[in-house]
Formats: sequence, C-alpha cells, structure tokens
Amino acid sequence: MRRVAIAWTLALGGLWLTGAAAAWVPRGWLPDPALLAAVALGLRVGGAAGLVGAWAIGWTADLLCGGPVGQYALLQLLAWGITRLAARRVNLERSLVFALFVFWLCVGETLALAAFGSAPALGTETVAVGLPHALANALGAIVARAVFDELIERAGGGGEPARGSLRLDAGPGVR
Repeated sequence: MRRVAIAWTLALGGLWLTGAAAAWVPRGWLPDPALLAAVALGLRVGGAAGLVGAWAIGWTADLLCGGPVGQYALLQLLAWGITRLAARRVNLERSLVFALFVFWLCVGETLALAAFGSAPALGTETVAVGLPHALANALGAIVARAVFDELIERAGGGGEPARGSLRLDAGPGVR
C-alpha cells in the first residue's frame, strides 16, 4: 500500500507543479504526471492495489483538470493495464525501450482524448501539441521511474517487477 501512496503523492505533486508551470511553458511541452505515475505503478504494483492506485491517480487528475469526470480515471486504468501487459512481453527496464513505449502510450491517450471530444479534432493543431507532449512524457517517464523506484527503496517497499509476474504452474489438473 505504501507504493500506491507514493505513486499518488508523486502524481498529485506533479499535477500541481505542471499546473503552476503551464502559464510559462508552451502548450504541449509539459509531461503528464498522472500518466507517468500510472505507468510507474504499472511497472511495480500489480493486483487490486495497482488497479485502485491507477484509478485514484486518474480520478485526482479528473478533479484537478476540470474536464469530464471519469475520463482520466479510465485512461490511467488503461495505461496501468497496458504497462502491466507490455512489461511481461518487452524489457521495459531499458530506458530507450521504455521511452518509446511511453511515447506511443501518450499518442494513444491523445487519440482517445480526441475521440472523447476533450482534445482538438485530429489535425495540425493536435500534432503541434501532441508531438511535444509525447516527447516530454517519454523523457519524463525515465525520470519518474527512477524517482518512484528510489522512493520505494527508501520506504522499504521493494517494488514488485511486472516482468515474470504471471505464473503458470503445472498443477494436478482437473479430472
């Protein structure tokens, strides 16, 4: 439960910081702390704790952004789940692979927001804002993962790696 509290606290602090910096930074050049926290949570926390943690992070983003309630909660749940699935198939511990994964995850989130009607319709404005945003998230994900892992280590949480977390044991079978 400490890992979830750490992720939620990082997301909340990041949301406040990016909200404060939004007045000075060009649109699209700030990372999405809720997405980064949900991805970091997906790498280290599985099961119901990770699911509830991703939902809480998304719900907090919903409340702070003032958009339709529930859309970020859904998107962060999806980001957490996709990260859990991808970590079982791909070595996301490598920084370049991880950055590319988060880049494409952010592109998918932008497309989903456009489909929900919360982002501009697909076109040049979406690309002009979405591409820098995806790049900022890709670079920010490496930093967010390092900070999250360090805080987990200091808290004595020990983080559960997503890789190999799916166990298939040969049992006696059903007769």
